[in-house]
Amino acid sequence: MSGRRKSDNTEEPAEQRKARDEEVLRANRELAAYFKGKRTEREARAALKTIKAFVRDRERIDGKLRPPLPVMKSMNVDKRATSRDGSPAESHDHPSKH
Repeated sequence: MSGRRKSDNTEEPAEQRKARDEEVLRANRELAAYFKGKRTEREARAALKTIKAFVRDRERIDGKLRPPLPVMKSMNVDKRATSRDGSPAESHDHPSKH
C-alpha cells in the first residue's frame, strides 16, 4: 500500500495550510450535516477521511511547533445560553417555597 508521504519538513506554505484548514472545516460541517440527516453515509465517510488525515499530520509535528487548530469565522452561539429575545439568559434560581 503506497501512499503519498510528506517529508519531515514541518514548514508548509501559508496558502497551503490555509487551504487545508478550510478543507478540514468543510469536512467538519459535512460530518455535522450527516448527523442531522442532511448528508449520506458516503459523504460522511469522505469527510471523516479528511479529518483523520489532518489529525494524523498534526500528530507528527512537535507540539511546540504545531499551528493552532482551524476555527470557523462565525461561531454559532449556544442556543441554551441565550433567551428567545436574544438577550443573555438569566439564571433560574428558584426561590424557596413558603
